[in-house]
Amino acid sequence: MAMRPTNDSASPGAWVTDAVPCFAVVGKVNMGKSAVLATLLEEDDDRIIRISPEPGETTRCQRLSLVLDGIERLRFIDTPGFQQPIEALRAIRTLHGDGHGTPGLDTLRAFVAHSRKAKVFEDECRLLEPLLEGAGILYVVDPGVPVYDSFLAEIEILRFTGRARLALLNQRGTDTPAHEPAWREHLGKAFNLVRAFDAHRARFAARRDLLAALNQIDERDRDHLDATMALLDAEWQQRREQAAEHIQSFLRAALRLREHAHYAEDGPAPATARREAVQQASRRYFERISAMERETADALLGIYRHTAVQAQAMAGFGENLDLASDETWRRLGLTRQQLTWVGAAVGAGAGIGLDAATLGHSLGIGALIGGLSGGALAFFKGDAIPTLKLDMARLGPLGGRRVTLGPPRNANFAWVLLDSVLIRYRQILSRAHARRGDGALAAEVATESIARRLPGDRQKALARWFRGVARDRDDEQRSSAGWAALVETLEAIERDL
Repeated sequence: MAMRPTNDSASPGAWVTDAVPCFAVVGKVNMGKSAVLATLLEEDDDRIIRISPEPGETTRCQRLSLVLDGIERLRFIDTPGFQQPIEALRAIRTLHGDGHGTPGLDTLRAFVAHSRKAKVFEDECRLLEPLLEGAGILYVVDPGVPVYDSFLAEIEILRFTGRARLALLNQRGTDTPAHEPAWREHLGKAFNLVRAFDAHRARFAARRDLLAALNQIDERDRDHLDATMALLDAEWQQRREQAAEHIQSFLRAALRLREHAHYAEDGPAPATARREAVQQASRRYFERISAMERETADALLGIYRHTAVQAQAMAGFGENLDLASDETWRRLGLTRQQLTWVGAAVGAGAGIGLDAATLGHSLGIGALIGGLSGGALAFFKGDAIPTLKLDMARLGPLGGRRVTLGPPRNANFAWVLLDSVLIRYRQILSRAHARRGDGALAAEVATESIARRLPGDRQKALARWFRGVARDRDDEQRSSAGWAALVETLEAIERDL
């Protein structure tokens, strides 16, 4: 199942079909029509929906379709903005004449024909084409600007069509637009429904509510739109489950990751060779963890259709970072009390890893998601710098030793990894598709842990699975319970946005 826009042009007479509800997106230039469509249809590619601070980017009608299960379910037509609404309204009334009631579709058709012949009102003619064919109206305005006479002229022209009409107050990041009350007063007299929307901050729930509102302006499409909403909900649930699978795969791989290095015992400085081997394996270990986390973030971006965005590494930390005093990272993962409680609940004690000799060598600190060359770790709660589990093995007849490192022995290892990727998930869901320019998902430094706010039963299910993976006992029952806990957690994050 997929949710994607279909972008193509169409000739007059081909904009509207009886098989699919169609809505023309109209309004004055620079009111955010394209931004609304980009967020509504989850499209961040400028080649499909161009969003620009320059007015008048949309110069022709453009069809954009919501496709689910390979079938077009809704059709939107992005139209050029009004350019001369006051003059166009005057021309329409002149064509209609006095004493003949309100102008209607026949007058509008005559206006388009006359204007085309005279080569005037080109943008008004283009945006009226799909309306004359039967498309409903999604009228986008900016409630932060006053209701000028030109806007009143637009409203009047759209009223003449007699089509189902929904007005959208595109709030553009402003919580209380100054002129919204005046807009609502005028729009309420001419439109079936008025809704507020913020194309730059809208989450899935807001997009869904807007699509559902289309149900209320034309009852003829109600059954079709009800079926579309059911498909949309099923598709979103499928995405959530796919995201949980990627997160679980990342955690599983991280908990099982080991890095190796070799050194010779019979060299001139075996202790130095051993230390260099440990440092080499440690650096590769943390670099690989960082790469896996970014790969997971990129996979989540793909699931939620952020195709023009790539995840960036977490901002780096110096090697002099003091875990004991750094308040930000002390907030990640579970508290000591929670670690003890879930550890006792699953019979794992206070930690996941087993103690092992470290030869008195500190393996360093740094950013787990930072990709630092030093290969250090800054993500684990505790007053002591965490060390990687280290194993030494004598090689075969050729001699020498092999160093095996990983995972860190700290009990919070899995929980901090989980926190890091849940923070990414929340950040991705919070990113509207109308946002343009940077092309990067910068890593967000969290001020609080998501993992420690999970319900106790969910923490226990995840702890059991973490323990099973760490001990190579990742059985189906624990894995399924862990995946279900992740799905519930992702759903809770969505609700809290």
